[in-house]
Amino acid sequence: MSLTKQDLYEIVNNNGYNSDGVKFEIADALATPDTPQVLGQIYTEVLQELIQMQAIGQRLIQTIRHDDIVGESTSFKWFGAGNIPNVERAENGEYPEFTITAGKTATIRAQFLQRGLTIKISQENIKYSRWDLIRAHIMQAGLALLRAKEALIFSVFEGAGAIVFDNNDPMNGGIGGNQPVQSIKGRGTGRDRYGNKNGSLTYEDYVDMVAAMIANGYNPNVLLVHPLCLPIFQKDPILRHIGMINGNPEAFLNDSGRTTNAYKNGTVDTWRRQQRKANGNSQTLTDSEVNLLSTTQPNMPSFHPLAGMTVIVSSLVPFDVATKTTSLILIDTNASAILNEQTPLTVDSWEEYSREIQVVRIKESYSVDVIDEGRGIAVAKNIPLVANEIFNDPQVVLNDLTP
Repeated sequence: MSLTKQDLYEIVNNNGYNSDGVKFEIADALATPDTPQVLGQIYTEVLQELIQMQAIGQRLIQTIRHDDIVGESTSFKWFGAGNIPNVERAENGEYPEFTITAGKTATIRAQFLQRGLTIKISQENIKYSRWDLIRAHIMQAGLALLRAKEALIFSVFEGAGAIVFDNNDPMNGGIGGNQPVQSIKGRGTGRDRYGNKNGSLTYEDYVDMVAAMIANGYNPNVLLVHPLCLPIFQKDPILRHIGMINGNPEAFLNDSGRTTNAYKNGTVDTWRRQQRKANGNSQTLTDSEVNLLSTTQPNMPSFHPLAGMTVIVSSLVPFDVATKTTSLILIDTNASAILNEQTPLTVDSWEEYSREIQVVRIKESYSVDVIDEGRGIAVAKNIPLVANEIFNDPQVVLNDLTP
């Protein structure tokens, strides 16, 4: 009995059963002509669909295929935002021709990496037709390759982006020794509750990162952070203050007690009543009220740097376990990096008769390269997992009112 590709697709995804409820043995399927090759195609498609759903980093960069490139590397030009072409047309003349080779610093050199894994399927798994177990093994290997690619993408972001803050910057009080200056703004300007500098990022530092990217001609729309770094934003006093005055009740209850106008009649008493409710000393919030508070969104003005910003949390963002420091990466997804793909993810297999095992190989070849020398990426490096705790609320003093 010959099996079509659709039949094999159903069998692979239903633990060996087809649409009629008939179970096929793996040994019988492998004995069918062309079945091993078709199975490789099916597992390739299933893996590609799975990776497409799970991938984060690949959605933040562009993909260019180089199917016909023979060799380990290639290079090509790219037009950066800082390069302004001649667009003027003289009278009776022609419009200037646009070419990406006009870029001054936009040469991209792709050094392709050969990556892959092999899976050994024992004769016992074939004998007892463990379709789901084999499929799960292949899927997990594919996800492992995905994690390796995602880690490479985030590593390229961190290593090739414009470094705006770095707490190891030697020229700004860091611990880098005699190394050259590594950042534009030096160390993070955050302070602890006693006023001592702790290297954390403040709201103003975040604005500086956005401004640095805009000055390079790029508009950031994604902020990449490590999961352990995410609470820093909730603890930042200025962001809590912004949430409070923009009508976010949860941010108001989580605020440290600062009101919009401490001298306004009734404000202090209102805060005390809300504080008693939040602390459980009075009537507590119901589950439905807590849910409403948790889903309320602040109303940010359009010119605000946080407006329209997507914060993506990933454990693959660089994190130093020893020093408990991480990086915050701000990117323009339209001009961050390129995934130069020479060989897409493919699955093939063969049999090793001497060892009585079936070998499945998953492989791919690609390179991750930044655009315009990383000007579409802003990085804050070696940031500790502590929040800025000082909020210097400006006080306006009027004097010399004599006309």
